[in-house]
Amino acid sequence: MNRRSALLAGLATIVAGPAFSQGSTGRLWFDPTQLPSFSGVVDRYLLTPEGKTDRLIFREGPQVIFPEHVAGDIMAAVPPGRSIIVYGIRARRAPAITLLAWAKDGDTQPRFVDRPSWTFPEYRAADERLEVSGTIRAPLYTPQGDVIGVLLDEGVVIRLPAGVAQVLGDRLSAGRSIAAVGHGASVAERGKALDAERIGESPDRLEPLPAPAERPQ
Repeated sequence: MNRRSALLAGLATIVAGPAFSQGSTGRLWFDPTQLPSFSGVVDRYLLTPEGKTDRLIFREGPQVIFPEHVAGDIMAAVPPGRSIIVYGIRARRAPAITLLAWAKDGDTQPRFVDRPSWTFPEYRAADERLEVSGTIRAPLYTPQGDVIGVLLDEGVVIRLPAGVAQVLGDRLSAGRSIAAVGHGASVAERGKALDAERIGESPDRLEPLPAPAERPQ
């Protein structure tokens, strides 16, 4: 186990232990507000290709990643257009924040999150076949800051398998045109998300996904 894996495993053990529960800080042995804090206005909550929610994006740009099982509480307390305070860890090389605790304002007791999201989500296709196209607003990140897809306007998410984004490189940069076909989910007034199977600069120039880059040993 390398140093980063050991650190993440240790943190996961601390925050996911049986003494901690989402929505309560009374049994914690430390004050979650000692963690780095990040404030911003929620622009929108982003769908996964399974039709769930695992992150939000600030109007200011950063993405905040959290486990799917706490999404309902966060969305109910902080709708788009409202500000939120997030306590967590920011990736070194990307504007991606792993949420460990949150509060809707400075007068509200922070709510601790059990089982935070540390890893890349499993790439699995849903049932609905979707075709999307548009302009890339921002890359989609893992908690560690690796690119795993892109976010388009109107809440459209294109997710890619691990290693494929590395091969596509600058084709996933903000401002570039992109189109994709795959399986995913669409939710009225929320947007769409798909696991890409074919990708290109426009709907008439789609190609199969390239082979993923090999991970360093």
